Amino acid sequence: MNAALRLSWYKFKHHYMDFVKVLLGIVAFEGLILYIKDFETTRMTLFLLLFSTSLLIVVQNSIYISKERSVLNRDFFSGLSRSAFALASMGIHAFFAVLETIVFILSYSVFSKFFDKEFPDAGHIFGSYRWEVGITVLLVFLASHFIALFISALVGKSEITSVILAVVVGIMQFSLSGTILSLPKAIDWVQKFIYLGYGHKLFGISSDLSDLPSSLAKYGVPVPKSQLEAFQGSTGEFWGQWWALVLHCLVYALLFFVTLQKKEK
Repeated sequence: MNAALRLSWYKFKHHYMDFVKVLLGIVAFEGLILYIKDFETTRMTLFLLLFSTSLLIVVQNSIYISKERSVLNRDFFSGLSRSAFALASMGIHAFFAVLETIVFILSYSVFSKFFDKEFPDAGHIFGSYRWEVGITVLLVFLASHFIALFISALVGKSEITSVILAVVVGIMQFSLSGTILSLPKAIDWVQKFIYLGYGHKLFGISSDLSDLPSSLAKYGVPVPKSQLEAFQGSTGEFWGQWWALVLHCLVYALLFFVTLQKKEK
């Protein structure tokens, strides 16, 4: 495990600017999205905040292993434990997710006040709105990191393939979440496999989204209430959405762990 941690730390020291770019990207995306005044509704604002930042994380980290596959294969051949490396990688990326969540919440708070975006002081189940949203964002970012690690371990040495697959995953998160585009009843079960949809619903419930008017309402084009029903739920349902996100994180982490072991054959 010590060798795996040292290798992970070595990778971070030599590629720390990639992480800095992600942090700067999170701030830039939040500033740009919250600056735009005429969104269809705050529903889209919250979705774009999560979608843009999580996609950035997935794409940036999808080459974590593939860009140094030859070096890692040499280290694995020399006796480095794949299991220890997988655990060390997930631990470091979990730490990255915590830092990214802190940056997200801080910049979200600053930009919201600067651009006069009003959101609740208290959350749906917690007394603090920021803490509640912070847990949701952390789980979304954890899922993004772990699915990126899985992609990186799955693809092999091709960085381009890793990025393309990460973008495809991002597009699927957007189109199949069910919170922005309505899905036919025949395939609405797909939403259960889209972690961003859970994150968007939780973010919207915490923000009292179902009670917020559309920004186009002043032009006589309000968003139908049926489109905001997804952002209503009891405390039990809210906890259920959180646990669903936890399950997504665990599944992606397990897929990464197993995929890395199979590369030994």
